[in-house]
Amino acid sequence: MACALYIFPTKALAQDQLRTIVEMKKAFHTDINVSIYDGDTPRQDRLWIRDNARLLITNPDMLHVSVLPCHSQFKRILSNLRYIVIDEAHSYKGVFGCHTALILRRLKRICSNIYGRHPTFTFCTATSANPREHVMELAKLDNVELIQNDGSPCGSKYFLLWNPPLHMKKEGGSRGSSVTRRSSPIVEVSYLFSEMVQHGLRCIAFCKTRKLCELVLSYTREILEVTGKELVDSICVYRAGYIAEDRRKIEADLFEGKLRGVAATNALELGIDVGHIDATLHLGFPGSVASLWQQAGRSGRRAKQSLAIYVAFEGPLDQYFMKSPDKLFGKPIEHCQVDSHNPKVLGQHIACAAYEHPICLQYDENHFGSTLDSIMTTLKDKGFLVNNPSEPFSSTMWNYIGPEKNPSQTISIRAIEHDKYKVIDKLNNRLLEEIEESKAFFQVYEGAIYMHQGVNYLVEEFDLSSRTAFCRKVDVKYYTKTRDYTDINVLGGDFAYLPAFKTNHLKTTTQANSCKVSTKWFGFHRICKSSSKILDTVELRLPPYSYDSEAVWIRIPRSAKIAVEERKLEFRGGSHAASHALLNILPLHMMCSASDLGTECVNPHETRGMPERILLYDKHPGGIGLATQVKKLFGELLLAALELVSTCSCASASGCPNCIQSLTCSEYNEVLDKEAAILILKGVIEHERSYFEVEEASDRS
Repeated sequence: MACALYIFPTKALAQDQLRTIVEMKKAFHTDINVSIYDGDTPRQDRLWIRDNARLLITNPDMLHVSVLPCHSQFKRILSNLRYIVIDEAHSYKGVFGCHTALILRRLKRICSNIYGRHPTFTFCTATSANPREHVMELAKLDNVELIQNDGSPCGSKYFLLWNPPLHMKKEGGSRGSSVTRRSSPIVEVSYLFSEMVQHGLRCIAFCKTRKLCELVLSYTREILEVTGKELVDSICVYRAGYIAEDRRKIEADLFEGKLRGVAATNALELGIDVGHIDATLHLGFPGSVASLWQQAGRSGRRAKQSLAIYVAFEGPLDQYFMKSPDKLFGKPIEHCQVDSHNPKVLGQHIACAAYEHPICLQYDENHFGSTLDSIMTTLKDKGFLVNNPSEPFSSTMWNYIGPEKNPSQTISIRAIEHDKYKVIDKLNNRLLEEIEESKAFFQVYEGAIYMHQGVNYLVEEFDLSSRTAFCRKVDVKYYTKTRDYTDINVLGGDFAYLPAFKTNHLKTTTQANSCKVSTKWFGFHRICKSSSKILDTVELRLPPYSYDSEAVWIRIPRSAKIAVEERKLEFRGGSHAASHALLNILPLHMMCSASDLGTECVNPHETRGMPERILLYDKHPGGIGLATQVKKLFGELLLAALELVSTCSCASASGCPNCIQSLTCSEYNEVLDKEAAILILKGVIEHERSYFEVEEASDRS
């Protein structure tokens, strides 16, 4: 009767592992019922699965919205639950990790309090600097045994850093000056991709964005049309956005060897078995060392030799690693951080837990921590929980009475958007893709060249009311790129100084306020594929995309700006760099991932005035309370950021990834000034100190 849960972060991984387990069952001559239970499971199959499955393959999302709120329907499984296996554990970090940690606490609580079960946890992870500490926090475990001797067959791997060659380029027409530029890394990757395919190597070309995937496929097919026409259809794109049946077909074709290569986003970073891969290409640094090794690890399995080629962009981050490869290969894998004590997220999950089974402080503090009492009081004041002292034992039992029928339905554990734009081929009325609202206007608008599996489509009609883009196939030698900017508008922030917030090291006038993050699109360029020259510029009229969040910020004093300008340094580059330094130092001072927060990244072509401030904002719609936590530490962070930048031994004006370059910068670290950042950080710290010295002196007098 023993049962097990097998938990994956994605539905694609679950499908992949089911295939493997079915093969294993045949080899073991066993007949244990194994079933997937996720959002794609047909409604008519769910009752049978609940009544018969002994190994249930699912994901945190399904635990959250279905298994736990309706746990009585899963009574047979939960009352016999012996094992919980969680694969790809390193993917549970940041906000998604925070939500998953609390879902696992809810699961353990239901198992022990109602069904009397204490299942054994097994975690699998490939790329984590702190696997033991991470999983203990993730599932609130007192102890785990770490098995880290790698016995998997692995051949030698050649790692090549490929810096596109320099060449002279005229700027400003025939009379313009010549400048030295590197050739396009997109073209370089495409030539390498085509070479690999022609030499019979099976390859994945990893690209950071969907658009880059499509461009690489398009260029590579153009090359193969000349050098190996029979191979043109042996490569394709694999990325988010494609409908599920198309993605499953690509996975199967790659596994069966029908495809020789794919250009892919990080959707293929996790361990979906796509058969033997000989080589990986990496177009630019993927954002973390862990991601780079995870991607490179897709090749060379089963003891065969493999190759990984990292092709650099011209930006300072990629060029830093090209000049100092030891800094890349010597850089440790990032720690996986999970903050299971975030008050806002904890409150959401305690409301869900009370819906699933009344909360008892005496027993449930063990699951949710010492702040449970205060959070329940807050939820009671907001009308979510109630305890009724008139009934026996009820004074210690808290019940859910909130406005939502099922509170878990209103809490998104990932930044999943439900509003999407459809892209339709006018010729046959076929749905090509559904694009999330926040990404839609980067890809589709009237006049856009939309790319799908390397094929160009011209968007001829764009209906905002029905969220539909109608397009037709075209043969053009250009692509389009939007002109846009993102503003962080602080709401209710008083630009006069407010009462101080004291930290251990420095009092500051830092403020944490609600903010609106708005992206506006005002035009697009048509860009020649062969030369990367801008052919023309077109105006656009599109509604902005906005979401509410929270920001923490401090003003840069006028004296600091004057000091920067007197030295003929770039003030915008300095404030941008100072903000990056705070982002880089933050994970050392609080439990969060650097990608959970953003800052005002400077576009090199921006001509508008920028607010004179250092600002960090919560990148999660609605905010999850990070800004309030950062506010308490801001003085400490300013001092730590100054020490980080001023003691860094790098000689470049644009710094390095250890000080002012951010791996997640939306503007590719183009406008940075290390010296100006030091002056700005010093200026802010000195101004704050002198401000409070005057305040304290006036108080004493």
